[in-house]
Amino acid sequence: MHAAAQWQRSQHAVVEPKRQCVTSAAVRVPRCRSRAITAVTAYLPPAAPPAAADVAHAFKRLQNGSDVRGVALAVTPTDTITLTPASAFFIAAGFVDWLKSKGVADIKVAVGCDPRVSGPLLMPAVLAGLQSAGAAAVDVGLSTTPAMFYGIIAPGSSVNGSIMLTASHMPMHNNGLKFFTAEGGLGKPDIAAILETAAAKCEAAAVPLGDAILDAAYVLQQAVTTPATPSSWPLLSKYAEHLREMIVSGIKHPQSPDKPLTGLKIAVDAGNGSGGFLATQVLEPLGADVSGSQFLEPDGTFPNHIPNPENKAAMKAAVHAVNTSGADLGIVFDTDVDRSAIVGGDGSPINSNRFIALMAAIVLQEHPGSTIVTDSVTSNGLTTFIEQRGGKHFRFKRGYKNVISKGAELNKQGVDCELMMETSGHGAMRSNNYLDDGSHLALTAVVAFVRSRLASGGSAGLGELLADLQEPAEAAEYRIGIKDPDFKAVGGQVLQAFHDWVQSGVGNAGGSWSLEPVNHEGWRVNVDEGEGKRGWLLLRQSLHDPLLVLNVESDVQGGEAAIRSNVLKFFSDAQHAQALDLGSLQK
Repeated sequence: MHAAAQWQRSQHAVVEPKRQCVTSAAVRVPRCRSRAITAVTAYLPPAAPPAAADVAHAFKRLQNGSDVRGVALAVTPTDTITLTPASAFFIAAGFVDWLKSKGVADIKVAVGCDPRVSGPLLMPAVLAGLQSAGAAAVDVGLSTTPAMFYGIIAPGSSVNGSIMLTASHMPMHNNGLKFFTAEGGLGKPDIAAILETAAAKCEAAAVPLGDAILDAAYVLQQAVTTPATPSSWPLLSKYAEHLREMIVSGIKHPQSPDKPLTGLKIAVDAGNGSGGFLATQVLEPLGADVSGSQFLEPDGTFPNHIPNPENKAAMKAAVHAVNTSGADLGIVFDTDVDRSAIVGGDGSPINSNRFIALMAAIVLQEHPGSTIVTDSVTSNGLTTFIEQRGGKHFRFKRGYKNVISKGAELNKQGVDCELMMETSGHGAMRSNNYLDDGSHLALTAVVAFVRSRLASGGSAGLGELLADLQEPAEAAEYRIGIKDPDFKAVGGQVLQAFHDWVQSGVGNAGGSWSLEPVNHEGWRVNVDEGEGKRGWLLLRQSLHDPLLVLNVESDVQGGEAAIRSNVLKFFSDAQHAQALDLGSLQK
C-alpha cells in the first residue's frame, strides 16, 4: 500500500472505556453501552491513488507562458482551487531538479511573495518542497519580482535561484510562481519541464491534490520529516539600497549629491501591492516628498483598485493623487512591481504607448541610433516618434518575455538595443541585465526628470519629451471567442483566410488596405484614411486563450467603426463563422 494511502484511510478506532452501571430495584435504568469513537478519516472519501493522466493534467494546466498560475483560494462557490499547497511543494521540488539538470551545485533558492492572502499558505509549502529536494531555502518574505532576480546577482549573494509567489494583477484568489536564475527568468520549455517533474513526484507519492485535508497534510508531514529551518534575508531592504544608489549615481546632483530628490514631490500608488517600499525606502530617504502617495500598505485583498498600470481605475486614482497633492509626477505599480506607469505633473497619464515613447526618448539621448523593441500593438505614431529621434523601431510579438528575449537576441547579433518594452508596462533595459523591472523603468524616468530640471533651471517636465508624439483619434480592442475545442487550429485557419482576403482586395474599401510588409504575429493592415491620415488594424491569436484579438486605431473620427465594420464583413462570410463569437464586434 502507498504510504499516502495509509494515512488517507484508517479503520474506525473503537475504544471501549471502563464504565460502571448503577442499578436499583426501584428504578429501571437503561443498560449502559460503550460508545465507539470514530476517527476523522472515516468521514473522508475512499482513498485511491490519482491516475497518472489526471495528475499530469493538474500540473500542466498551471502553466501560464513562462510562469505558473492558478486559483489558490475559493472566494466564490464557482471557484475551483488548482494551485494547492501540495502542488506548490512538488513544483518547488521540480525546480530544484531542473537546476540540478543544468549543472547547478550547492543549490540555494530564495523565495518571496506579494501580499496575497494565500501567500502564508503557499510559502511554507514552497520552502518545504525546496528542502525536500536537497536545496537550501531562504525566506525573504514580502518582495517584488525584480528584487527576486536582483537577489541572485547582488554583490556577495550565495543564492543561485529564486521563486516569486505572485499572480501579478490577477484577482486576490489567484496566485502563481515565477522562477529565476542568474540568466534571468525561465522560459516556456523550462516551466513545462518543471511541471512534468512535479507531476511525476506527485504521482509517486500518491497525493490526492485538492483534497481538503490530505493535500496540506502531506506537506505538513514532509516538513516534519525534513525539519531544516529556512534562513531569512531582508532582501527588499537590500534592493531598496541598490535603487537608491542608482538614483544618486544617475543624477549626480551638484548641490545635494546625497539627497538628489530634495524639493521634488512624487505620489506613488502601489495599489496595496508590494511596491509601497519605493516611496518610504527609496524616494523619501533621498529627499523626495511622498506625502501625496496612496495605497502603500500591503493588503492582499486589494481593497482600493486593481494594481495594474493598464487598468483605467488604477490610472484614474493615480491621476487624482497627483492633482490633489500637487505632485511633480506620479508612479503607478502593479502588484509585484515588474510593471509601472507614470503620471505627469499636469495629471496626464503616461502608460502604454506614451510610456514606451517616454522611455525611448530618454534612452535615445544616451544611445543614439538604438533599436527599440516593442510588442505588436504599438501605434504608428510611436514608430514615427522613435524614428524622428534617430532610433529604429522593431515591432515584435505580444508577451513581455518575447519582447525582452528578442532584444537580447538582437544585441548578440550586434544590433544596438538598449530598451525593450510592452504596452502592458513590462519593460527591460540592457544596462539592467535585461530584467523586467517596473521600478527601474519608473526611476529611470525620475532621474531623467531631475536632470532635465537641473539643465533648464527648474522649468522642464516629462511632458515636454512627448510633445510631438502623434496619438490616434480613436483606438479599440476586441476579443473574439473561438468556440471550437481545437481553437489553435481554427484560429490559424481564420488568420490565413484573413490574410488572403486582404491580399485579394475583396471588401477592401477601395484598395485603401494593405498588409504590413513584416509581421511577427497575426496580420497587421495599414489603412489609408486620406489626407495623410493612417489607421491600422491587427488581427492575431491570443497567446494562451481561445481567442482572436483585434486591435484597431484610426486617425479620424468615426474611422475605428468603419474599420471594424469592414472586418465584421470578413468574419460573417468566413468559413469558420459559426465557430466564432462575434458579439464584441456587433455593438
